[in-house]
Formats: sequence, structure tokens, C-alpha cells
Amino acid sequence: MSNLKRKSISITKTRSDKRIKKPKTPSSKRKIGIDDTLVADLKKYKLWQNENKMRYGEGYYNSKYLIVRPDGKALSEYSVNKIVDSIIAKTNLHHLTTHGLRHTHAIMLLESGADIKFVSTRLGHATINMTADVYLHITKKYEEENINKLQAYLNN
Repeated sequence: MSNLKRKSISITKTRSDKRIKKPKTPSSKRKIGIDDTLVADLKKYKLWQNENKMRYGEGYYNSKYLIVRPDGKALSEYSVNKIVDSIIAKTNLHHLTTHGLRHTHAIMLLESGADIKFVSTRLGHATINMTADVYLHITKKYEEENINKLQAYLNN
């Protein structure tokens, strides 16, 4: 569920084509902040949905999901992956899964200087160690910055 006025999205469940279930751990259930660009994009998307509601009339399905098909019905995992694939095909990027987007987001946060505790909480990890084990070895920029910090410290 999103709250555009508060610029947040609540993660309360996980969903597959098979079922809806509780997140893996208590920390997986969370509220994350979103930026102004995403808020603006979601507002445009809601306008598009409202246009579709009028176009489909009584044939429009009022889904409980944020991202849906034009007729309001939930997207399947396959559909979401197809959409991502079609977007990736228009770029010079390599194949990326929806879960890969999560990893990309985490790495971008870390490389932009975000605190590891913030990233860990945002991803819903149970511990900071889990985040560190998965992501910190990936980012060369993070390594270089920390070496530079050590060098600056030693030179003082």
C-alpha cells in the first residue's frame, strides 16, 4: 500500500502466482520512504488507472494491488518479468530479473553513501550482517571510498 502524501510504501505481504503470504521475518514487514520522482510517477500511474476505470466501466476489476493490468486485474509474475524484459531490451543493460532490481537498488544506495543500517532496514533484512555479507563485497566504489577514508585518517 502506498501513501503518496507521506511519500511511503508499506510492505506487508509477499505474493507469488501461487499465493499471498506473510513476509519471511518480522523485519520484512516495513514502511519505506520514496522520493519525489517516484511519487510523481505513481500519481501519473493512478491517473492512467482512473482513465482505464472509465474505459472499462463495470468490466474494470478493483484490485488491491498498486500495479495492475489496464483492466485492473493483478499482474502475474510472468507478466511482470515480461514487462521488465521489454524495458531492458530497449537499453544497453544485460538481462535483469525483478529480484535483480532489488539488488541493483541496494548497491546504488550503498554507492551513493547511504548508511548500511538504512539499506538493511529498507530491504527488510533481519540483521545488518546479512546486508553486509550480501552487498558490501560487490561494490568497488564502497571499497575505494573506505580505503580513502583510512588513508585520510592515517595522514592526520
